[in-house]
Amino acid sequence: MPPLSRFLAAALISAAIPAEAEEKYQQAQDMRYGAGLYEYFQGNYFDALSTLMVAEHRGGIRAHADNAALIEGGISLGFGLRQRAAELFEQQLEKNGGETPAKYRRLAWLKLAELNYLKEDWPQSAQQLEKSGANDTDLALNLALRTGDLQRAQQLLAGDTLPLKYRVLGHTNLGAALARAQRYAEAIDHYHRASALVLDVDEPPRELSILKDKAHIAAGYAYGLQQRHAQAADEFRQVRLRTPWADRALLGLGWSSINSGQYQSAIDALQFLAAREPLSTEVQEALAALPYSYEKLERPRAALTAYQQAERQYHSALVELHQLQQLVKSLEFSPAPIMNSGTAQRYGWLEAAEAPQLMRENLRYLRPILQRDDFQLRLSELRDLRQLAGVIDNWQQRLPLFDQLIVERERRRGAIVDSYTSAQFDQQVDIARQQYRQLEASLARIEKDSDALALVDKENGERGEFLALTEEAEDRYRKLAALGKARPQQAQTLRRARGLLLWQAGQEYHHNLWQKRKALHELGEQLENADRRRRSADRIAQRAPQLNLLQEKVNAAHPQLRAQRREIDAASRSIEASIRRDVIAELARQRRQIQQYLAHTRLAIARLQDAAVQSGEQSGEQSGTGGGAGE
Repeated sequence: MPPLSRFLAAALISAAIPAEAEEKYQQAQDMRYGAGLYEYFQGNYFDALSTLMVAEHRGGIRAHADNAALIEGGISLGFGLRQRAAELFEQQLEKNGGETPAKYRRLAWLKLAELNYLKEDWPQSAQQLEKSGANDTDLALNLALRTGDLQRAQQLLAGDTLPLKYRVLGHTNLGAALARAQRYAEAIDHYHRASALVLDVDEPPRELSILKDKAHIAAGYAYGLQQRHAQAADEFRQVRLRTPWADRALLGLGWSSINSGQYQSAIDALQFLAAREPLSTEVQEALAALPYSYEKLERPRAALTAYQQAERQYHSALVELHQLQQLVKSLEFSPAPIMNSGTAQRYGWLEAAEAPQLMRENLRYLRPILQRDDFQLRLSELRDLRQLAGVIDNWQQRLPLFDQLIVERERRRGAIVDSYTSAQFDQQVDIARQQYRQLEASLARIEKDSDALALVDKENGERGEFLALTEEAEDRYRKLAALGKARPQQAQTLRRARGLLLWQAGQEYHHNLWQKRKALHELGEQLENADRRRRSADRIAQRAPQLNLLQEKVNAAHPQLRAQRREIDAASRSIEASIRRDVIAELARQRRQIQQYLAHTRLAIARLQDAAVQSGEQSGEQSGTGGGAGE
């Protein structure tokens, strides 16, 4: 039965997030939660997990705390961080009922049940699943199969609560469990039920078609174990040919036909299989079974030719396996991470890890090990470690830039503080304040006396020039009057000029007053800005120790990153060594298997050739005897 990691980890995340949160919020209420959710929906699960962990380090997420904890726990579990996931789920359960909604508590119990299932602690997982209330899920079915409670598994499959794909998979896995218990008739019945569920779908998806093929193959071998070879052949014939699983069906059809005496039918199936590429385990066996079928039909020449062809293919495969073993000893099993390219390569943890090119080119020998979940998990871990190593290398390259930025920031801070704490700046601000007070007092007097002429700008404009000339003339008239030389016409002219000025200034009084108050307001804003800048400079000066702390953190990051890099390298070497060891062991197993086939083939060739020689000798003796009699 496939492990839970292929089926539960996907539901682990989708069940933990948006559907629960949408009942309370229409949109994210916390920026850090929204950032983590964005990364999750982009498929960047590592970045999403990092965002949530950084948010927790900086004070946590307030508006979506329960939901964020479940998301983080789900992603952590998907990445294999089981201890961290367990801590997060248990934290949700430790909160009182008023603080944590019941739906979150049920979900936390469910996740703990899934976690203990992965740890193969079936009793603990069953207890936690009971507390979650999810007793009709695929996890309950898997637990029943794991613990051997086949009756409970049948009850769950009898209902319609499980999704179609889990029901098909459940019947297939239950059939396998019954077959292991040698209850072949019951096993076949469940294989047929799995196939029937897929047939009821008009256009079944690819995964259901694959499960249907596997159900027919399993039913065929179950029939074979009951010596019901005709029914077994019928099951194998229902498997699609253009699939990776067709080889097993063709081999099963060949042996079923041989065991039922239908040797020509066996030859047809085995010939088709033996001609297929690549040289899979089934093809290797077919190369030995095909000439055996020819022998049963008493066609020794065809059998000898087939054996000789098989011998050549076996010998070629042994050479390839030897070369592959030598290459694997120096093979790097994970590509270097793409860190600086325009489009970084992203992987979901449910996706199969990308195998190195050499392994992909030799799938005919390595397919059995590449299909193992533990092997794919190690490839994924190795890939993630390489990606993390690239992240650390990137940060190591950035740290000198941080040093430069801190130095530049300190220089700018010093320049700002110096410019706003200098005596020249204080003097300029004091002059501006004095001007502000003078202008404010002047405007208050003008407004009180309605002195329109005081608002006329003597230095700009025709009216200002006219006012200046008038005041100068009035000053000369006063001097002449003091000497007794003034004339009445002069006084009348001056009064007329001042009256005209007063009338014109009165017309523009409110406009000029608004302009002066605007200038006063702007001067006040400039003074406020100066005060703010002074306060900002003071704050910058007060924050100066933080730069020292930041510099200390940057300095401390250098040895930390180096230590983490060494740990990653050590873990990568350990995983890579285990992968290399298992691959070499698989190749050695393949070599032993092929050597056995080769030995059997050479023995059969020798036997057929010896039989041919003996048959020729006997024919010669009979021919010689006949000649003598004739004579």
